[in-house]
Amino acid sequence: MKLYGSDLSPFVQRVKMQVAAKGLSVEYLSPPGGSLKSEEYLAINPIGKVPCLVTDSGMALPESEVILEYLEDAFPKPALRPRKPEERAQVRLISRVNDIYVGPAMGKIFGLLGPGKDPEVVKAAIGDVNTALGHLENVMSGKKHAAGNKFSVADCTITPSLFFVVRLLPILGVKAPLKSYKKLTKYWKSREKDAVSAKALQEMTVELKNRFGM
Repeated sequence: MKLYGSDLSPFVQRVKMQVAAKGLSVEYLSPPGGSLKSEEYLAINPIGKVPCLVTDSGMALPESEVILEYLEDAFPKPALRPRKPEERAQVRLISRVNDIYVGPAMGKIFGLLGPGKDPEVVKAAIGDVNTALGHLENVMSGKKHAAGNKFSVADCTITPSLFFVVRLLPILGVKAPLKSYKKLTKYWKSREKDAVSAKALQEMTVELKNRFGM
């Protein structure tokens, strides 16, 4: 299998984390032609985004959530989804809250990192992130991991997102972005003890420094 993407993309990293946790063999590649919109890459993935997984049969799968589901179905062991329906729903809920609240709120932050931004706009954007983090805090259900005590696809989803929260909000003056969230604070500290998470965060740190000097 081949996975096209960048180490700094939280959507790519969630797939890489799942691959690592399952011990799968996947070749990691940058989009050919040097661009998401290159003719070569659009021939593989007409949507022109990352990640895109190409299966051993040649099927191209865009969209990270679809890829996560495919890999769970195709390679069920070790399982990164719980067996019990309610526990499985909790994992999906955590991922869903991350994607429809935390992700979009952080998307606004990316556009406010340069100088000369309206302080009120910045304040409102930070408020949106805090609201999203509150939602995520409320659905977290694990002690060692995001849901329960086993590593799951929920960890794959939220760990890369929290990386940007922790690294970018201080640039806008928020010294401890997770301070008000007991569960998230504890969870974030536990990531360095989890080998899969630690590797992903290290890759993102290196890429962030290489590309933006941060």
